Amino acid sequence: MKNKNLVIAAVGDSSLHKQWKSGNPAFDLILIYYGNSDLIFFDYSKDVMICIKQNGQKFPLIKSFIETNLELISQYDYVWLPDDDISISADDLNRLFETARTYSLQICQPALISLHGDVSHAITKPRVGNTLRFTNFVEVMMPLFDVKTLLSLRNDFDLSQSGWGLDATWSHRLNSPKDKIAIIDDITAIHTKPVGRDYSRFRIKPETELKHLLEKYNIAFVMKNYSSLLNNGSHKIPWYRNFFRLSS
Repeated sequence: MKNKNLVIAAVGDSSLHKQWKSGNPAFDLILIYYGNSDLIFFDYSKDVMICIKQNGQKFPLIKSFIETNLELISQYDYVWLPDDDISISADDLNRLFETARTYSLQICQPALISLHGDVSHAITKPRVGNTLRFTNFVEVMMPLFDVKTLLSLRNDFDLSQSGWGLDATWSHRLNSPKDKIAIIDDITAIHTKPVGRDYSRFRIKPETELKHLLEKYNIAFVMKNYSSLLNNGSHKIPWYRNFFRLSS
């Protein structure tokens, strides 16, 4: 361990993690390889702090790793959990960690751009002129947590194989803070694959997992933009809020 920032990624055969490390990364990288190629596993293992081979889905795999390596994870300040098809530079990742630290954020993510023109949630698209937006939503695609928050939320990670619904509960479980969850508009990441539509690999339908998590916490989740921090340093409370109901 040489950094206070950590990336943990569950990755397949076409992971973009080498791009994340290209340059001067101020973070350590741990990979959980769920593929079947010994050659790819060997290649991945060469330039990361830890690489393990384990089958499964992203959040259950990450929970299992955290539980097994709790002492190690607890030594970090911030942990980023990206999908393996996210394109972002080491410099931007360094800035993401620093932004989280500067504003004492509990959960955040870069704003999202898609190579295919579609994103799952419009609230994650970048807003010109903003440094960041305080929201009640950060997507499961690439959340960054302060380590205390990660450890307090990890218990639910294996309740959703698809990840659906986890992000709808996080703000509620943190007592709905208005300035601790944010989308960082002046740092963008690119989703290089189309939004998923084939969920046949999951035993339980993602919509059902979402419903179960909302019922568990008795919430009807609505995405909200609370306020924006502009590039000129001023603070703006929008005259509107973006509402996207997730409950069914």
